[in-house]
Amino acid sequence: MTKKLWGLLAVLTATAMLAASCGDDDTATTSGQEEPAPTAAPAADAPEPDPEPEPEPAEPAAEEPEPEEPAAEEPAAEEPADALRIAMVLPGSANDKGFNQLAFESLPLLEAEFGAETAYVESTPVNEYVQAFEDFASDGYDIVIGQGFQFGEIALEVAPNFPDTIFLVPNTTNLSGPNMQGIQPASHHAAYLAGIAAAMSTESNQIGGIAGHAFPIIVAQMEAFALGAQSVNPDMDVTITYLGTFDDVEAGKETARAMISSGVDVVYHIADAAGIGVIQAAREEGALAIGWGGDQTELAPETLITSQIVNQTVLMVESVRAVADGSFDGQQRLMGLSTPVLGLAPIRVVDNAAEIEAAVADAKAGIIDGSIEVPFIAEPSS
Repeated sequence: MTKKLWGLLAVLTATAMLAASCGDDDTATTSGQEEPAPTAAPAADAPEPDPEPEPEPAEPAAEEPEPEEPAAEEPAAEEPADALRIAMVLPGSANDKGFNQLAFESLPLLEAEFGAETAYVESTPVNEYVQAFEDFASDGYDIVIGQGFQFGEIALEVAPNFPDTIFLVPNTTNLSGPNMQGIQPASHHAAYLAGIAAAMSTESNQIGGIAGHAFPIIVAQMEAFALGAQSVNPDMDVTITYLGTFDDVEAGKETARAMISSGVDVVYHIADAAGIGVIQAAREEGALAIGWGGDQTELAPETLITSQIVNQTVLMVESVRAVADGSFDGQQRLMGLSTPVLGLAPIRVVDNAAEIEAAVADAKAGIIDGSIEVPFIAEPSS
């Protein structure tokens, strides 16, 4: 038994050495018979893993906008119409306080009303009237205005050569054509009313009228002034003088002084710049005066009874409007007391102003309805 025990120990020792020798060699390959995998010791109970949080519901994706229909192409904007071009030829100064200035002051209104481009020449010599018309027409102006009846013949000469330009002539009585027109304010009707105001203001029964030139349109007003005065008093003494100038202030003043020294106590003028001299003389000599064109009260507030209104700005705007809106017909136009072109400024200074206003209103209504006729007298009666 002892020998068997020692033999068994020898075998076990040899086997252990052989196993140790094989385990120390990292490079050794395993044999074809795999060793059974060692049995792992039972692991300790691991804690249960936390349940995974359920994912939050995702926000719904924003809906993509539907593709827009391609925008319809807008029609191309129409080209703005060319501005109306208006030129004015003035025979006198643009600051004469009368006929020329009133026309000149219409130009800003034409610009505002019609978006017009404007130009003008002033103090134009008679021998340059034709050239002035032709220059503006050649430069492409749509409308050329000649301020005064004397441009009627100029329009007749020039207009046929410039069919694309319209020529307007205020204060002419007979001008018609495809591209020309006379615009006549019935200013002799307003002069008749001025005569009534003068006759009802005088204390001496002597009144006077002073005008620049004996042009038919001027003569007609002076004669109507006398008729209006004589409708109040048939025995009224009316003195009328033509200066031969619209520009000489001193000539107007001296003529008025001479009248006043002869007993005239109310003087009426149609003399533009020279008319300023008439008003100055009346103020200095203690007489009364009646202005012309616009309300001239500011020139001598204590002297002016009233002024005969011939509103050139309204006349110009209405005449150009017909061209702008396509209603221009080339026929002579007449503008009377029923339009805002003509009338009298308020009566001032005199004690019987209300009585004069009433008489003037009655006469105006009579002229408009035809019960009072005021003739157009183109030649001086004396």
